[in-house]
Amino acid sequence: MPSLFSTTPSGRAGLAFALFALLVVPSIAGSQWLNIFTSTACFALAIAGVAFMYARLGMVSLTQVGLMGIGGWVVLRLNHGLDLPFEINLIAAGAVTMVLGMILALPALRLRGLYLALVTLMAAGGLEIMLATYQFPNGGEGFWGVQTGSGAPFRRPVIAQSDEAYLRYTVFVALLGFLLIELHRRLAPGRAWAMIRRSEAAAMSAGVNVTLYKTWAFALSGLLAGVAGGLLAGSLGLLDGGTFRASESVLVFALAVVGGAASWLGAVIAAALFRILPALLNDWGLDADLSFVIFGAGLLHAVITAPNGIAGQVMELAGNLRRRLPGRAAAPPAAGGLQPPVEISDVTVRFGGVLALDGVEASFSRPVSGIIGPNGAGKTTLMNVLSGFVTASDGRVLAGGADLMRMSPHRRSQWGLRRSFQKEEIADDLSLAENVRVQMDGLALTPRQKQAEVDRALAFVGLQEMAEQPAAGLNSFQRRLVDIAKCLVGGPRIVMFDEPAGGLSAEETRALGDLILRIHDETGAMTLVIDHDVDLISRICAETLVLDFGKRIAFGPTAEVLADPKVRAAYLGIEEGAA
Repeated sequence: MPSLFSTTPSGRAGLAFALFALLVVPSIAGSQWLNIFTSTACFALAIAGVAFMYARLGMVSLTQVGLMGIGGWVVLRLNHGLDLPFEINLIAAGAVTMVLGMILALPALRLRGLYLALVTLMAAGGLEIMLATYQFPNGGEGFWGVQTGSGAPFRRPVIAQSDEAYLRYTVFVALLGFLLIELHRRLAPGRAWAMIRRSEAAAMSAGVNVTLYKTWAFALSGLLAGVAGGLLAGSLGLLDGGTFRASESVLVFALAVVGGAASWLGAVIAAALFRILPALLNDWGLDADLSFVIFGAGLLHAVITAPNGIAGQVMELAGNLRRRLPGRAAAPPAAGGLQPPVEISDVTVRFGGVLALDGVEASFSRPVSGIIGPNGAGKTTLMNVLSGFVTASDGRVLAGGADLMRMSPHRRSQWGLRRSFQKEEIADDLSLAENVRVQMDGLALTPRQKQAEVDRALAFVGLQEMAEQPAAGLNSFQRRLVDIAKCLVGGPRIVMFDEPAGGLSAEETRALGDLILRIHDETGAMTLVIDHDVDLISRICAETLVLDFGKRIAFGPTAEVLADPKVRAAYLGIEEGAA
């Protein structure tokens, strides 16, 4: 795929900075600053791990610095105890912290936001106590290998014995870590993470295994932290537990937000603020603790006026300058045979003492069918039962001979069940094509087949020319069209739309209805539509189920159902016998 190897402005800025740090800085920096720059590169790698967790999944992990300490401990222990080559020690450190990251993912499967941050902060506190209690190995006897005095010499990489060479070595390894994150972002994990951040329910309905990809993210972040800690151990030759306090993890996360969590440059800026700024203040004869005042001001600035951090403002300024250059053209404006029946048998759902669905039965067999009813009638609850997001206390759902109730939500998606939500679930930081592609990442198709499916679906809804544009620039109708395109890829069997016409104009609603009518001819899939727009339902749905207070009050051909006095009374507000 061409987009796999393309570079973004942030990526080009990051590569330029890396080349400068690799080729120029070691030649001009003094001994003291070589160590500071090496430490900065180590923390940039660790911050990149916590930043991508926040930017891609919306999850806050406050254990990164503690995991760095574990990585450094492992490298020191293997160096002094087994005298292994540095690269093997570094890989081992990354493996250990990757496993610890996967363990930290366990609470993330159930917690988000403040509660997840508190759990990871407690874990960081536990790691701080462990490191302070057992200390870092320095060549002494026994497993822990601690002795008084300076300790045994540290074995650096063969190609990086001097401080200058080790700085280049560290920058190169950090660059590999950044590239690893970028590779993940552009492939299936990145698309899955973007959908999980947007909505876990939408991600599962797209076939994303949320448990797998959350664990994957924590493992990757832990790997980067361990490697960063190992590199720091190689720079100094010994470590101190005071470097890896839990409070430092909080500061590192805050600086990731200040720098800009969504970009390479943001992690570098955050690391520079963390390590270089205090050193500069010392050089200028000022108290290094003034850096905390600057950090606080930067955090307020980021929260209030710069949601993309300093890096986002830098890239925005660079973009404005490029657009003002002569000869630069302005960017163009954004463009506006039946399946086997779905048998719903005696489906009952209770929420505590509330009976949300009461023995609902229906057999949908037409290309487009509707589900209508007043607010609170149980329409979305029924769709959630079909999707697997709500577990019925009784009943069964058969579709094409398959028992949907026995499948997990993401397995139903892989089987061929597609759905949209009342609010379109489009990840703004993905392109239109990537938003559609995520629906097929769990399917056994070749990359060529997947790309063909994406092209076909976007062409069907009229957005193929905008395929590589970010979804953030779409209007509400275009976002709904992308939602439809997501439902049409990967061999759908059943497509469900929950109030697709909500918020659309009459003209947009008619265009939407025309698209829905064509879905069966395009894919062979059956479509179920929930909507309050009776005109839309009557125009596109051959049969309709009507619910009221969780009970079925009518089901059959749409014209007959809408003429039923019970339906007119319950849904349309027309009493029987009214003139």
